[in-house]
Amino acid sequence: MTTVANILTNVGYRLFPDGSTTIGTTSEPTQAECIQWINETCKELLTVCVEMGSELGRTAAATVTLSDGTASYSDLAATLFSPVIYKDNNGDQFSGWIEKTYERLPLRLTTEAELIDRNPAIEQEPTHFYIDGSNNLVFIPTPDATYTAKIPYYAFHTALTLTTDTIPFLTVFDDVITESIAMRSQNRDEYELGYELNWFKYLRTQARKIILMRKNPTVRISV
Repeated sequence: MTTVANILTNVGYRLFPDGSTTIGTTSEPTQAECIQWINETCKELLTVCVEMGSELGRTAAATVTLSDGTASYSDLAATLFSPVIYKDNNGDQFSGWIEKTYERLPLRLTTEAELIDRNPAIEQEPTHFYIDGSNNLVFIPTPDATYTAKIPYYAFHTALTLTTDTIPFLTVFDDVITESIAMRSQNRDEYELGYELNWFKYLRTQARKIILMRKNPTVRISV
């Protein structure tokens, strides 16, 4: 897998064609600046993955054990960036399921506002869940027994701090990340909003192209 050091080396090739300078503690830009930009780039790439429903950046389904009389669960509070949105064969959306021995019953993502239509005294097998302000999963109706819920989700990527840390996204976005950091570096000394907007447009456009190509190799999108 690609490491931060690999990205820094590639950025150095972009910025210093003679090969005499590498990204380090005293270079311009510094290693610390570049690592910060890599983290910002990875976060934006994850946002595009969520928007487009890509498998990139997605984790395996989390298992949440639901208990009788308990609606709120903090199992994913520290890691949940966004649930995955699926569609079944009828076109209905769902974002998880109740795992049974021989079937999976869909759980649909909703909002806290739906509680207004629910009787708070009733406990049943949950059909929906929402994410509250503390990033807890809240299931409705409140469970009336023990259930196993499966919630596929996108996790916050772990902040990269060391040159040995692994870049997320399975190397798919390596070139996009490298070019993105090079662009940010070239605008380091004299900040221009237009340049930053071009960087933002480049990043999202290239990410969308890659995601769409993985879904359908014949697809084309305009820039």
